[in-house]
Amino acid sequence: MRDAHEALTELGFGDYEARAYCALLAQSPANGYQVAQASGIPRAKVYECLERLVARGAAVRVESSEAGGKLFAPTDFGEMLDEIQQSTRTACDRARDALRRCNTDSRAVEVLWRVNSRQDLIRRGHKLIGGAKKTLHVALWPEEFGTLAPELLAALKRGVRMALILYSPDPTPNPALAQLQRMGAGAIQHSRSKGENVPVLGRQFVLAVDYERGITGSVFEGGDVEGIFSLNRGLVTNAVDLVNHEIYLERIMTEAGTEVVRTFGEDLAKLNAFDVPQTAATGDQP
Repeated sequence: MRDAHEALTELGFGDYEARAYCALLAQSPANGYQVAQASGIPRAKVYECLERLVARGAAVRVESSEAGGKLFAPTDFGEMLDEIQQSTRTACDRARDALRRCNTDSRAVEVLWRVNSRQDLIRRGHKLIGGAKKTLHVALWPEEFGTLAPELLAALKRGVRMALILYSPDPTPNPALAQLQRMGAGAIQHSRSKGENVPVLGRQFVLAVDYERGITGSVFEGGDVEGIFSLNRGLVTNAVDLVNHEIYLERIMTEAGTEVVRTFGEDLAKLNAFDVPQTAATGDQP
């Protein structure tokens, strides 16, 4: 009963309204006295509350030849919830259209939300991929890639162009990645393990949609998540650039990396972003 009460209040029912509806579900038809006894609503307030339920379509008055005052019964909760869902969707669509007309300069609105749980990260990822119309730029690890793979496949079927890099300590070809490749995605698996970086950098999660919106973040050891969902074009295009360059480097290493490996070692172990380039240190021209 407590869960049902909380669920109804989250949908906009008042405390007394939620209590009264739950009482009617347990016993109906019922008069005001019976509802008050079952719900703890003051008797002076119960009929007012029941009439509000009738007005919102959550209850109906029941005709009865028996004495005992007005009788009420709950409407079917499935039908009621479908109606709430539809009316909410209609209201949101109306608000979206009205606000779009008010927002003459889209750059005036900056959207930046923190993402601090893996559940939220995945949820927003599903929504972003599902809304992609033209392009997707993606950088993921297998744990998150496996969850989002069906949505990525669906996006490809809609004609969305995709650039994807999959980081993985396992050199075994990933079946879902291979399926994306067969369907024409620009998808590639990172050939060098980045596992040693996970304790500091976490598992990267980068998802950019249509050059307009995206998420960039990391899942750290222990389950901590730090990320940003944004419509900021600067952040989104930087995420796009990161994915592109990861793919470019991987393809160069795969197809023409012999000299690079000779210079910088396996897994580019001798390459360090903090090092001064040799040409700069010696003054030689490249």
